[in-house]
Amino acid sequence: MNWLTPLGFLGFIGLLILLLIYILKPNYQNKQVSTTYVWRLSLKYRKKKIPISKLRNILLIICQVLIVCTCAFMLAQPFIAGEDKHSANEKIIVIDASGSMLAQVGGETRFERAIDQAKDLIDETFDKGSVVSVILAGKEATFIRQRATADMRDTLKREMDALIDPNDFKCTYGNADIDGSMTLAESVLEANAKAEVVLFTGTTYINDGKVNVRYVSDPGEKNVSIANVQAIREENYYRIEVDMFSYGQNYSGVLNVQITGAQGTYGVGDSTQSLNNETITIPCSVDLIKGERTKVRLGIKASYNVGELQIYAYDSIYCYIEEKDSLAIDNAFYLYGGTPQKLKIQYYSTLNNIFMNSMLLDLQDLLRDDWDIDIKTIKDSDSAIANGYGKEGEIEYEGYDVYIFEHRIPDELPTDGLVILLYPDEVPKSLALTLSQPKHLGGDGTVFTAGESHPIMEYVNASNIRSTKYKTITSYDSGYTPLLYANGEPVALAKNEADSKVLILTFNFHYSNFPIIPEFPTFMLNTLNYFIPTTFDKNIYNLYDKVVLNSRSELMTVAGPAFAETLEFETTPVEIYVDAPGSYTVTQTPISGNKIVDRFSVVIPEEQCDITRTVDTLTNPFYPTIIEDIDLDLVIYFAIALVTLLFCEWWLKSRDN
Repeated sequence: MNWLTPLGFLGFIGLLILLLIYILKPNYQNKQVSTTYVWRLSLKYRKKKIPISKLRNILLIICQVLIVCTCAFMLAQPFIAGEDKHSANEKIIVIDASGSMLAQVGGETRFERAIDQAKDLIDETFDKGSVVSVILAGKEATFIRQRATADMRDTLKREMDALIDPNDFKCTYGNADIDGSMTLAESVLEANAKAEVVLFTGTTYINDGKVNVRYVSDPGEKNVSIANVQAIREENYYRIEVDMFSYGQNYSGVLNVQITGAQGTYGVGDSTQSLNNETITIPCSVDLIKGERTKVRLGIKASYNVGELQIYAYDSIYCYIEEKDSLAIDNAFYLYGGTPQKLKIQYYSTLNNIFMNSMLLDLQDLLRDDWDIDIKTIKDSDSAIANGYGKEGEIEYEGYDVYIFEHRIPDELPTDGLVILLYPDEVPKSLALTLSQPKHLGGDGTVFTAGESHPIMEYVNASNIRSTKYKTITSYDSGYTPLLYANGEPVALAKNEADSKVLILTFNFHYSNFPIIPEFPTFMLNTLNYFIPTTFDKNIYNLYDKVVLNSRSELMTVAGPAFAETLEFETTPVEIYVDAPGSYTVTQTPISGNKIVDRFSVVIPEEQCDITRTVDTLTNPFYPTIIEDIDLDLVIYFAIALVTLLFCEWWLKSRDN
């Protein structure tokens, strides 16, 4: 019970007044008088009433004392305070684990300073008898501990120390899930809306709302960043562009550009060096203004006088600086893809198809960024067939990625690449299929229909394809997939197995509209992408990107800084997620037996390189409305008691009379 006006207890002075009244009250003395019979009877009756009269007097005094006490209590205004379940001492600690928190001064990172300061706050909160919640804002926000009490002090500290264990450092390289952390904080605020949210970070927030932001950056921090590297092809030569930043201070230093497998020329002054798959390192003196993007260009339209560089191919470009700054992870950048893999195609026909030749040349130009396509065409006449193939060239049965045979098919097919058969006269027994006799139709011929959904038929409208001369495939094994039908019978099959890659088209291109409609280039492009896919779709990925890997072999291996051990995949396509920057190597050995090595690089988000980054608004958690428990006012109850006591005092007084 609490008292709103404790001075009201002065009302107890009324007890002294009541006592004084009883002291000063006249005391009547007994006197003898003459008696009569009636008087004696009256006296007799009075004597019988004396015991009750004494009790009534005692009760009357008690009532009067209680009345005075009740009035004193009412003057003090008594109440029972509502229970307060919310404590402002409770802390919700959020630790930023983004890439910029790896910035360090004196060998200590921002992240380590944040952990140390958070541990001090935990001790302070436990000493006040309150509870603590800890949230790590990494790639995804997670609770380290939710509403821990003081008896968990040692356990929580061990968990905090584990976050900065050198063997399992929990600070990420990418963006932090601050919004997700605030969502987790809401679940704690539902239990205690007065809990304080404390964020340890190096990012400056102009408007941080109700969150208590504690900055762990150091005034001595600085960072030089290589944000991006591009190789832009112009006039058959590459121009290399490097985007750089300096944060915290201006920078003057050297950018080293190392080109591996360079092909072309490089000249300094009067000396010109011929490059034939060689490695060169070009130092570039750079002056960077704090916070401004600087673009360094080498090659065509160079912005720095580093000599005359003309390269038309390269294996990799490695840009790096030797500056010891606060954030080392953005001091280097790898770029791959300057030398497309070679794709060898052999086309053999006894009745050369000009449309196929044109299509191969178009594919050569269209896919030049992904493939260096080498085309060998063998034209063979009927007389040359009788003399054992070829006045203009001999058929090769190995060393090619794609073999195209039109009309005449050799008895033994190559096994180290994709085999495409166009209107074959006969098929080898090894293919396990049979053909009907040629069918000749008049007019516009028959309209084809599509088979089951297949990647090769994507964006190909089968109803646009017609032919007046074709064969149907009367039997085939389960490894083949029908792509096109003529009158319900298959005229195109595909098989894509580890040791057998075959595409069969059994209609004559010379009697079909297929080579002259848009479906033909789409069909051929889909064919190459299906049977001989590129390993991945680009050479640079951002952190946490999904990388889809395609393999042309039974086994693919992937190695890189995100993986403690080399990954192996037997089935593709496969999706991997990369959570560490650097260079990754993908190795595979297709049925040709020639090992293929592909590389891609992963870079951190550009904003994490900016260790002085300022953000307008910090997302705040939703704070529930605090409903305080209502204080119980006891005056009304004392008033009821007072009225009751007054009634009792009146009744006792009336009995006395």
